[in-house]
Amino acid sequence: MPESYLLKGLLVGLVFGVPAGAIGALTIGRTLAHGFRAGLATGLGSSAADSLYALIGVCGLTAVSDFLLAHQTGMCMAGCVLLAACGVRMLAAKEPVPAATDRQARLPLCFVSSFVLALANPATILSFLVAFAAFGITGRLTPGQGAQLIAGVLIGTGGWWALLSGLVAAFRGRVTKNMHRKLNQVLGGLMILLSAILWIRNV
Repeated sequence: MPESYLLKGLLVGLVFGVPAGAIGALTIGRTLAHGFRAGLATGLGSSAADSLYALIGVCGLTAVSDFLLAHQTGMCMAGCVLLAACGVRMLAAKEPVPAATDRQARLPLCFVSSFVLALANPATILSFLVAFAAFGITGRLTPGQGAQLIAGVLIGTGGWWALLSGLVAAFRGRVTKNMHRKLNQVLGGLMILLSAILWIRNV
């Protein structure tokens, strides 16, 4: 039976997607505030960044990876500032947008901000290389195998974010204004705390 690099990429994508972390908190918060599409756009921004780093790892672009890793500290600190800003904004949010106006959410901004936030961690390249090795993905891949692997990563991470956004959106109508305010405080506080921890680690 031919080796399925699409399946392996899918499994790697799930490994990276399920541990929610800061992007998970941001996705949940935006889904509660603006609806499913805003949450999904946020998650897909992270998926796009993960897929880009996976591509760099698969193609063995050492010049690119070396450059990113050399500037890792500065990029991570910039990401900390962005993460803290998102947390502060979530803390300041008051009421969720009515379902009828969900379409007005700025989906491109949700995608781009999440993409930049996920991209601010160049060490993800090394994490992918470790994950690839764990799944027996070693040596040079053909273009077809590489494409399958990247597609699998994209589908795996994107599928997780779609599931998370869908679950949160399904319960969104039951969330009262008071509950929404408290959830924003918890999620926003968590994002600020994570940004502070990452900042201290990189100072």
